[in-house]
Amino acid sequence: MRFIGCKTLLLDNIKNVIHENVACAQTFCDIFAGTGAVSRYFKSWFEVSSNDLLYFSYVLQRATVENDTKPLFKGLKNVIGDISPILYLNSLAESPADIEQDQCFFFNTYSPAGNRMYLTEENAMRIDWARIFIEKWRSQQLINDNEYFYLIACLVEGIPFVSNIAGTYGAFLKSWDKRAYKKFELYELEVVSNGRNNRAFNLDGNDLVRQLKGDILYIDPPYNERQYLPNYHLLETAARYDYPQVKGVTGLRPCASGKSNYCNKKIVCDVFYDLVSNADFKHIILSYNTEGLMPVDDIERILKTVGNPATYKVYTIDYRRFKSRKTSFNGQIKEMLFYIRK
Repeated sequence: MRFIGCKTLLLDNIKNVIHENVACAQTFCDIFAGTGAVSRYFKSWFEVSSNDLLYFSYVLQRATVENDTKPLFKGLKNVIGDISPILYLNSLAESPADIEQDQCFFFNTYSPAGNRMYLTEENAMRIDWARIFIEKWRSQQLINDNEYFYLIACLVEGIPFVSNIAGTYGAFLKSWDKRAYKKFELYELEVVSNGRNNRAFNLDGNDLVRQLKGDILYIDPPYNERQYLPNYHLLETAARYDYPQVKGVTGLRPCASGKSNYCNKKIVCDVFYDLVSNADFKHIILSYNTEGLMPVDDIERILKTVGNPATYKVYTIDYRRFKSRKTSFNGQIKEMLFYIRK
């Protein structure tokens, strides 16, 4: 999934920092997990705790981090037979008899039927059918929580492949991109099995850090004043399917509860200090970049205050950041990995 600040391209760099500085660690906490790319990667070596303030992100972590195997969906056998529920939902060709059009929030809100062009009418309807089926199966106790979150995650992962956007959901394109004409399908997710007590959370990271302890705390907070929820509101709504009261041309859902203090230049350094000073972890690794709201000098000062100054290190990596069509790339952006032992 394309996501602001996604660290897929930096996974080997993060692993190298760990190998250079950390010995005998058992646990890894990804406290701003986003798409979960980092959590899923390090699940191969550690017991992972994964967290994000956005609910759709939590759904992804619940499905692929907390789940230790792909669900079996035994409760659906008498309803859909031996076919997998993903194939069943992907094969729906017409509106099920028990689904009314006024139930179909995506069709009525994010397609031309709702005067918006995030999705074609056909794909919006297919998302609605799948999402309504998943809720029905859960309410009828045909699927358990692990199965429920897995199916929603597969649905959320499929939406960007057919979305008529430049990069985020802050706006839709005014003409149809060829991607939008593809058929929407749930995207089957792989689940890494490590046999450990992996956990997913949907909390403010500064609150959660007071409840956890472990070996490695990986911190990848928002860098700038661009809040995540307005840019991914459609995925948040797909995950919650709560029929929100949307507003404006873009159909934005209420965003107050999803705002991050790390996007506020006035308080970001204080918030970061609060996080790391209350972290009961042996090793801290921070991802940040040269466009970030926190100056490097302030990061160094804070980390040396809460940790052992002699262990402080900075790794600088050339990195082409995520960009939408409204942004430009000047080639000077650098990603930084900060390490300190507490």
